[in-house]
Amino acid sequence: MKKLQWWMRIVGAFYTLLTLMNLSVFVLDPQLTMYKNMLPAPMTGNALAARGFADAWVAFIMELMVTGAFLLWASREPLKHLSIVWLVIWFEVFRGVVDDLFLIARGYDTMGYIIFIVIHLIIIVTGAMFAREASAKTA
Repeated sequence: MKKLQWWMRIVGAFYTLLTLMNLSVFVLDPQLTMYKNMLPAPMTGNALAARGFADAWVAFIMELMVTGAFLLWASREPLKHLSIVWLVIWFEVFRGVVDDLFLIARGYDTMGYIIFIVIHLIIIVTGAMFAREASAKTA
């Protein structure tokens, strides 16, 4: 169960870090230059496209924030909150791997998204392993 508890803490902290990094863009880069530069052609450099992307991205940032905070809180009693682990795993499959593959197919940065696909897969595999292990120990 300690592995699952630490998985929840690490993933929760990672989500919190991603939240802070993403929110900092709005403060440090109000012109959204980063978003302008990361958009695929023909949208690269387009301020309106960058703003639309950034505005839609906020929903994802808020999801990361809430999920990360809940994982950190729930890590106090991991077995009681095992369902959040499976929810995060399925988020990682679809909001993570499937969405990243979609974005690559749409022309976004291949290497950046491949790196995140690897991170998603690590979270998925370790989460499933630790959740099953903790469940088996209590059964």
